[in-house]
Amino acid sequence: MKTIYKRRSIRQYTDKKISIGDLEKLLKAGMNAPSAHNQKPYDFIVVTDKATLKKLSETGPYCSMLENAAAAIVVVSVADKETTPYWQADCGAVVENILLEATDLGIGSCWIGEYPVLEKSEKVKRILEVPTNYQVFATISLGYPLKEKQENDNYYPEKVHIGRF
Repeated sequence: MKTIYKRRSIRQYTDKKISIGDLEKLLKAGMNAPSAHNQKPYDFIVVTDKATLKKLSETGPYCSMLENAAAAIVVVSVADKETTPYWQADCGAVVENILLEATDLGIGSCWIGEYPVLEKSEKVKRILEVPTNYQVFATISLGYPLKEKQENDNYYPEKVHIGRF
């Protein structure tokens, strides 16, 4: 629970690079997320090239942190209603696992949603040469936090309904 409470969206990073070993830990965390019918319809694009991160930072109004990120993981999926009908839920679980592992490793992260904004996701697809039968679900910006944020302690009783709504 400590990692869950500590996880925050981090948009400002130091210049410190993320090791290949830590990037692999993040990917492994994502790959251990639950998946409907164990389909695992996702693929990952790991971006560490500064020029590519700069291009990605220009794909939408909420992507600017990518310009100074040490890395990004882009989660893509075959988006087929017949073979992978739950791809969005699967990818959401993948992203959350990566965010939690990043927090546990002391790496700052921010979930940048692409899908269902197709104009934005198409820009990312072009930059990263994603095949047409795949959909870009999200980009995860990664870097060591420039400053610490206070932990969350959220609980909203008005959101809880017992037995029925």
